[in-house]
Amino acid sequence: MRLINFFGILAGLFFFSNFSVGQVFPRTDTLFIFQAEEPPTLNGSGDDSCWEKASWKSIDQVWMPFNNEPAHLGQESGLELWEDADDFSGRFKVVWSPVYDLIYFLVEITDDVYTDGYVYNENPTLGGGYPNFDIVEVFIDEDRSGGLHVFDGSGSTGSSWGTNAENAFSYHLAADAPEEGKVQNLFHALDIAGVNWGYPNQKVANYASHFPEFAMKKEGNTYVWEFSLIVHDDSYTPSDPVASEANLYDGKIIGLSMAYCDNDHPDENPLSRDHFFGSVEVPLSAYNEHWKQADWYGVAKLKVSPGTAAHVEEIDQQMTINTHISNDLLRLNIHSAHSGKVSFRVMTLTGKEVFTSNGFKRPGEWTQEINIQGWGKGIYLVDIKAGNDRNVRKIVVQ
Repeated sequence: MRLINFFGILAGLFFFSNFSVGQVFPRTDTLFIFQAEEPPTLNGSGDDSCWEKASWKSIDQVWMPFNNEPAHLGQESGLELWEDADDFSGRFKVVWSPVYDLIYFLVEITDDVYTDGYVYNENPTLGGGYPNFDIVEVFIDEDRSGGLHVFDGSGSTGSSWGTNAENAFSYHLAADAPEEGKVQNLFHALDIAGVNWGYPNQKVANYASHFPEFAMKKEGNTYVWEFSLIVHDDSYTPSDPVASEANLYDGKIIGLSMAYCDNDHPDENPLSRDHFFGSVEVPLSAYNEHWKQADWYGVAKLKVSPGTAAHVEEIDQQMTINTHISNDLLRLNIHSAHSGKVSFRVMTLTGKEVFTSNGFKRPGEWTQEINIQGWGKGIYLVDIKAGNDRNVRKIVVQ
């Protein structure tokens, strides 16, 4: 028996029984979210003092067509190349309050053609089509665990889609444009929900209640969005949403990205988005993955105040693993800044444990050897945890 294939870092979750794990990717572009001494008044003006201490972060990554290249126009029907900043430009700020356990967003969008009408025409419980309107998206993973948040467990597109939809949230904020200089407070926050998202009758939820305050103001081609967000963890259930409300505190790390769907042709039928912009860099393979999996979400850290160290600090919770197989012995060379307990589990895809071990390590390199003789042919998951670091690898034994 020998190991014939060892895959690299996984770009998603592996599911077995009711247990799931994800693989978030290292980032050095941490967004620091500073505490607001006094929460903003959300009226679409963005003139509260708390915003002065927050830095703008751009929504400037062209996810579709990827890197704004003609070769990638076929990713989705109707895509066009982004023209310039007048066609679209976007940026945002974020602050938080430990008193109200809310995160506050200020989003500034410049869009020469604003395609709306979803809120007016569509029933949000029926789903369908909302990415084809001009919408702001908020992707948030409360514990930065990564992994899929749309999966049916069987690999099919059946009625069980969405069984882990709350592992992360991909809120699609749809709002009709107000009159010039006016404010719009009506909106929908759409996302896949619960355990009943199936084809062809797609089921989505309107999570507007997760956003206690919302305002969007129009000044020419500039739209200023201000809203607050209740952060929910992955235990969320619509029957008791309060139970999953997360406590916000200094040092808390979350997965967070922002995005914008842009459609410059409001009169076409059917509607089709022209571009998709994001706030974080992703590889070509993940150009449209945020809606269903959180591995490439940006990383954000809540801070009390902007100390000097905060601007140079980087968040990288990931361990690196090199592997070697010889004579039925699997050797894992692990590098992690963690010092302390390390746990290892190896399981089949059905959740049966074939190996467990615990150890202690100092920061830096550490080696674990595992005898794979007698395991039998098949796919196995190697789950390694060291403090807040976690890595899951898949091996195929033959």
